[in-house]
Amino acid sequence: MIADRIERLQLYYGMHPNLDKVILALRGMDLDDMPNGRHEISGEDVFLNIMDTELKPVTAWEAHRNYIDLQLVLKHEETIAWAPIDQISGFSAYDAARDIQLCEGNQQGSPIRLQKGMFGIFFPEDAHMPGLGSGKGRKAVFKIKVLPTATAAAPTLLNHQGTRELRTKRLVLRQYRVEDAQEVFDNWCSDPRVADRVTWHPHSNVSFTEALISDWVRTYPNPQYYHWVIEEDSRVIGDIAAVGVSDRLMTCEIGYCLGHDHWNQGILTEALIRVMRYLFLEVGFHRIIARHFVSNPASGRVMEKAGMVKEGLNRQYRNVKDGSFEDLVQYAALREEWLTNQG
Repeated sequence: MIADRIERLQLYYGMHPNLDKVILALRGMDLDDMPNGRHEISGEDVFLNIMDTELKPVTAWEAHRNYIDLQLVLKHEETIAWAPIDQISGFSAYDAARDIQLCEGNQQGSPIRLQKGMFGIFFPEDAHMPGLGSGKGRKAVFKIKVLPTATAAAPTLLNHQGTRELRTKRLVLRQYRVEDAQEVFDNWCSDPRVADRVTWHPHSNVSFTEALISDWVRTYPNPQYYHWVIEEDSRVIGDIAAVGVSDRLMTCEIGYCLGHDHWNQGILTEALIRVMRYLFLEVGFHRIIARHFVSNPASGRVMEKAGMVKEGLNRQYRNVKDGSFEDLVQYAALREEWLTNQG
């Protein structure tokens, strides 16, 4: 589960391809002027329901399997109770047509108070009880399909193969597994020293980490999804992914992070080179970029050691955790040039 303000939603770009579609679509939407009902964004992959709400002291627990809910409060405020689905007993049989399970009753969860302009994201592992409070409200519910619809009919020169296992002298780059959650939480997701250099906040508990990993695992059947956990000596120590994949431009962007205990050992450089070699040689990308905050020059040194070329500055490109904007330094590598230099 995630709760945040709508102006910060862009910080979650790259977390899921269908959530990315919501973030991009919102730039051209005036939700306050949209009528109630369903609004298309990307077919069955992403759509929006706008509704008036009658808030009550108790409603029903619900959970979904095929869709993530992003619930955004447009008027008044609404409390949504949350709990891991396995902590709520008595769910009805799953209704596949409506993608829902329901549970009546007063079982306790954690109340999430969403004021106007705040949203909650609820994954299939999250039982949630919406509509708590008093009076009338209004909200937008974005339905985000867990596994995006394949787009194989679209012409492409790329040979998408997804997150295949890759190896280096020291490292194994592999798909995440749900059982990695505790190590991921302990080694970097809960560490403010790591979160200080990226766009996300430290995770408050391992259940959140596990829910996030479960979502990633469900996306692995998509051959255009590239997201590895970095493993050294059977220890999970970091993350590297390719996002912003464009078949038309034959380009993508790589992002990464590493547990603090493993900094300054050349690990990210080694992982970055291996991923770039795979994406250039086997998938066929023409151009790969990477960017870092100006306050994190160490990341730029990783890019340089991996053979990327500094291109320039994206001024005030990304807002950071205190609401201010920070410049991003951009590096890039071109396929033939990089392969020639790497040998």
